[in-house]
Amino acid sequence: MTAAPIPPWPERLRACFSFRHRLVQVFGAPAAAGAVAAVATAAALDPSVGLSMGLLTYLVGTTLYAWFVTAGYDRRLVEQLMEESKQRADQRDVADLEEAVREADPAVRPQLERILATYVGIERVFTDEITDTVEDILQGSRDDLRELRDRAITMAKLYGRLRLLIEGSDGRWLESEVARVSREAERTEPGPVRDALLQAQEATERTLEQWRSAVDKQRQIASVLTVIETNLQEFKLAMELRKADAALGAGSAAPDVTELQSRLAAAGEACDELIGRARAGGRARARAR
Repeated sequence: MTAAPIPPWPERLRACFSFRHRLVQVFGAPAAAGAVAAVATAAALDPSVGLSMGLLTYLVGTTLYAWFVTAGYDRRLVEQLMEESKQRADQRDVADLEEAVREADPAVRPQLERILATYVGIERVFTDEITDTVEDILQGSRDDLRELRDRAITMAKLYGRLRLLIEGSDGRWLESEVARVSREAERTEPGPVRDALLQAQEATERTLEQWRSAVDKQRQIASVLTVIETNLQEFKLAMELRKADAALGAGSAAPDVTELQSRLAAAGEACDELIGRARAGGRARARAR
């Protein structure tokens, strides 16, 4: 998984004015030091000199500490900001997943829920702070697993769009309309009317072909989602088997890691191919219009 990025300097600067970050250190500590300096100088020299020394101490201390924080030298703050950024990203990720499930077509929503639940189960093993040799071996597959999850969401959205396209036309009516216009064109004498009927027949045939293509792609999406689900389930089972075998000191009965990674890649390629075909079909429809 990609590490959280180091927070930029504007974010570190804002932390200087945040109470739960460095507000007390940047402004409170120099103020206390300035007060001590003012009292000590006033007692040793003059009250007016003490006030100036206290203010100078405060300004210098605040400026130096703000520079120290903004420049990124406060490693504890940087780590805190990175952790907070990661938590916000995780919260957005959860919200996006919940929205994807809500908006998924009812026909594929249960399958999408199972895919996401399986992915969460796998990811929980990687983030349980209990690391072993099996997790070390399979770490390289985490990005592939996440991409497979994202592709499943994309497939579910595409399924819904295709359903709207399919419901917007009636395949049986289109077939009957093609037959009707064809019969009428055969009975019509050559001329402008017959040419118009032939053009209408060709347009209806193109629409019917697009409708059939959408139905076919829906079936393909359902198959691809099944491939994704089975691959994730297999990966999860293989991971658990390897962890159990490692704990028992026995030889692993799970599939080879390279084989699992190849299957994940093949499932991703199947998704990409289907999306590519759908986009090509969309461009063809745009040209036809």
